Amino acid sequence: MKKLEWNLNELFESDDQFYQSIKEVKDSVQKFMHYKQEILDDAETLEKTLIEYWKIKEKLNNILIYGSLSYYKNINSERAINLKKDAECFNNEIITTLKFIDNKILELGLEKITKFIEENPKLKIYELSLHNLFRMKTHIQSDEINQKIKEINNHINNNINLYNQLMKNIKYGTIEINGKTIEICSSNFAKYISSRNREIRQKTYLEVNKNFQKESNQFSDILNHIIHYRIEMAKIENYDTVLEKVLFTENIDSKILDSLIESVNNNLNLIQEYLKIKSDMLGIETPHLYDFGVPLDSDLKIKYSLEDAVSIIKNALSPLGSEYMKAVEYLLNGHIDAIPDENKHQSITFSWHTYSFMNFRGSYVDLKNMIHELGHIVNYYLSKNNLPFLYEDSTIFVGETASIVNEILLNRYLREHAETEEEKLFYLSKEIENYFTSVFKQTMYTEYENELYLLNSSECLTSDLLSKKYDELLKKYYGENIEYDDEASVEWTRLGHLYRWSYYPYKYATGLLIASNVVNSLIDEKTLTKDQYIDFLSSGSSLYSLDLLKKLNIDLTNLNVINDGFKVLKKDINELKKIQSNIAKNK
Repeated sequence: MKKLEWNLNELFESDDQFYQSIKEVKDSVQKFMHYKQEILDDAETLEKTLIEYWKIKEKLNNILIYGSLSYYKNINSERAINLKKDAECFNNEIITTLKFIDNKILELGLEKITKFIEENPKLKIYELSLHNLFRMKTHIQSDEINQKIKEINNHINNNINLYNQLMKNIKYGTIEINGKTIEICSSNFAKYISSRNREIRQKTYLEVNKNFQKESNQFSDILNHIIHYRIEMAKIENYDTVLEKVLFTENIDSKILDSLIESVNNNLNLIQEYLKIKSDMLGIETPHLYDFGVPLDSDLKIKYSLEDAVSIIKNALSPLGSEYMKAVEYLLNGHIDAIPDENKHQSITFSWHTYSFMNFRGSYVDLKNMIHELGHIVNYYLSKNNLPFLYEDSTIFVGETASIVNEILLNRYLREHAETEEEKLFYLSKEIENYFTSVFKQTMYTEYENELYLLNSSECLTSDLLSKKYDELLKKYYGENIEYDDEASVEWTRLGHLYRWSYYPYKYATGLLIASNVVNSLIDEKTLTKDQYIDFLSSGSSLYSLDLLKKLNIDLTNLNVINDGFKVLKKDINELKKIQSNIAKNK
């Protein structure tokens, strides 16, 4: 299906046009610099300034996206590597240059800005952005400090590139299967680690972790630098911690994160109960971590063609209504790059702007990833069509809602159309494991990240220290009924989010809990309408995150919202036991 490949012409029709846009932005910024001397002393001048400012930032955004997507499409191409590097460096340079505008607006004061908005209705669209700027005032720096921030950002990006290069070149090792030597790599690791043959998944797990262990000093050195630079940047931007910076940027109440960690820790018995049920069903008396990747599908060998996947996705999403499906139809043409290619990046799946990236190989996980990423780009697409550029991207905190709603609808559709009890059990187990990976594991990663920032403030993050702390959390979350291999503690080397972002994983956890509430109110109780949901998806970042959720009638500061999610998990586990019992009776 050729249509499930990117068509980046909406961004730039050629590399020449990409570099021409860089030149145009440079010229625009040069002309724009006259505002550095000009006094923004009236509403009309402020309007002209903001129009030009956001025009430049939109063009800059397209440059960054095109350069980055070109790289992930062909990581072996010198051309693509240069496009990504040129786009990132240029973006960093221009963002730093334009920061003087923020300072000039702040010099005017909130009272004068509010007066300008009253005088000129065309400034109303910028009101949230301007008020947010004043909210962030104590964290906005002088030109001199901004240059320092630029340097730190460059250091962080350089280290992230080192991590990407290390992941690209690392050898996963080899295993023997039926006398044949198999080379493990990022593209087949999932296949062998989830093999029904316990010896194969054991060999794979131990071999891969052994090879990552060999490079663990490199991984720890890179991570140590990244975390150190993020702490340094937070301090010079007047934040006490990196976490405070992340939460303050989106105006998130810090008690949400504390409540999530507390609530998950109080419910660890639920997921540990599921892991015990799973190991019993697999006939494993003493399970290891490598045993839990095996699907509970009674060897169904469920595979999906690309055509089947698209058909299933359309059917699963149809309850969201015609407007949603119209967006899906549009984005399935030229906005999803799903066809496997050895030149593509092999180990990541992501969405950016209205573009999704993956390698679809026909597994349930691939199907789930596709509908998940489609949720992201529908969210962006609807907001893009409804809002000016400055608000079209959803806030990160609520950004997972749209994608996980899609996952839940997919699982429901597959369960409803399952032909056997074994199929129902498979899909139900997938829903439970979604809680495990999205809520429990992502919260574990958040706890781990908390530890690392705390430790880095006082000591160097050596590979031994990183492994020790990871091992402690593994045992707390997975429980006592598991045999832990020494090699398990090196899994932190493969947690890409630690390197690429600060405090991202917890958003998957809150995202699933929010999405569960949305599906329940939209589909089951019908207390939320399709129009309300579309309105939420079309709102981008035009409100603060917690205010956006109010469009869905959700107040995440209410602990019941978080705790209710575990009621769903408990119900699913009980349902799993019933299906398991029915299967046993029919044998």
